[in-house]
Amino acid sequence: MSFNKRVKKVNEELSKKNLEGIYITNLTNVRYLTGFTGSAGSVLILDNINHFFTDGRYIEQSKDQVKNCKIHIVGGNYFKYIADNNLIKERLKIGFESEHISVSLFKNLCDAINNIQWIQCKGIVEKIAAVKDQLEIQSLKTAIEITDEVFTQIIPELKIGATEKDISAKISYLFKMNGAEGDSYESIIGSGWLGALPHARPTDKKFESGDFVVMDFGALYNGYHADMTRTIVIGKASDKHKEIYNIVLESQLAGIKKAKAGITGAEVDNACRTVINQAGYGDKFIHSTGHGIGLEVHTYPRISSINKKALLENYVITIEPGIYLEGWGGVRIEDDCIINKNSCTPLNKSTKEMLVL
Repeated sequence: MSFNKRVKKVNEELSKKNLEGIYITNLTNVRYLTGFTGSAGSVLILDNINHFFTDGRYIEQSKDQVKNCKIHIVGGNYFKYIADNNLIKERLKIGFESEHISVSLFKNLCDAINNIQWIQCKGIVEKIAAVKDQLEIQSLKTAIEITDEVFTQIIPELKIGATEKDISAKISYLFKMNGAEGDSYESIIGSGWLGALPHARPTDKKFESGDFVVMDFGALYNGYHADMTRTIVIGKASDKHKEIYNIVLESQLAGIKKAKAGITGAEVDNACRTVINQAGYGDKFIHSTGHGIGLEVHTYPRISSINKKALLENYVITIEPGIYLEGWGGVRIEDDCIINKNSCTPLNKSTKEMLVL
């Protein structure tokens, strides 16, 4: 989908809400609508023209990347510049991204441009961006392929005496050596009892025999984020290891089987949660089942009990149930999956067999 088509879809949504424009300040959404990858920029979308604002650091970059907007290089405050140059007609109804602007910044916006009606807008761009085009899907597939390859390459390093920080650092190195921009996010490496922390940060703890090691990591490629979790056993697996692992795997496979276009996020969450509930560990599944991925690692849609909206074709989501036992450890298994008309296809190829290393 071209940037012009993306903006056209935004305008269609604005028309439904009787708005004459929207001011985009979230940099991820700016990138989605214009291709701009810098650290400072905003976009004003109006019926007949789109304006892009940035500062002097990005003169050449904006010329190269932004083709669907009039470019403004602003030396000071964007809001004052818009007002001083009368870029918005009086009495228009203009949306703003209420989730991505602070109270103080919104006050400054209203003080500077006070001759229009500002209307809160939530998730307009995010919901459009959730449906991936083929170029986006290819970027995600490449990020996921790199993630799979790095998992294969890191397996020999997963042994007694290795530390969580060591493994995290090696994963980051391997991502770049395999063609990624870097990490999609800071890797989660939780061994032993630390694996019971769903978002454990790597520590100096050494791997010990009998540890579950939860590894949640992903490559960043062309701005798109992979997000995979695998859990392995160090040394020797007990019956308890096998029990917990197999419950989580059955739960994850149930979610994959359930997911398809027309099914809600809540229904996928329930499919996963039912398996864990019936096994007696329902209170140990302490987070939602998944989320969308794309230019951000956590984005629309949520795969949780509160999302009653139907999934659409070409959503790319994670399905990642887990069980976390305080003082002992945890298991999470996560794939990035594309939603099809009648099915859900996991894009990760890394084995989900319980590895004992």
